[in-house]
Amino acid sequence: MKTLFKTTKIINIIALLFLLMGGYGLPATGFLQVIAAIIFIIMFPKNKLIYIYFILVILFFLIWDQHSIDWLFAIPAFLIFFLTFIIYKQKL
Repeated sequence: MKTLFKTTKIINIIALLFLLMGGYGLPATGFLQVIAAIIFIIMFPKNKLIYIYFILVILFFLIWDQHSIDWLFAIPAFLIFFLTFIIYKQKL
């Protein structure tokens, strides 16, 4: 369990490093963070914050094609830091 939890943290760190590439790194960051979140939800199914994260991710993709609002680009940044908060707040 500890190894899987460390793997989640490492995936999250790698995802955050992709942010250094700017807009080009956002898809890779999002992909890696969703993988980290899936591993996290398997390990801690009773954590309510991870379900909120997935609801926000789904809502983001539902409104992505329907609106061309500039503030919509702030949502992925929020999701990145929200998942990081969830992972590092969790105690084993």
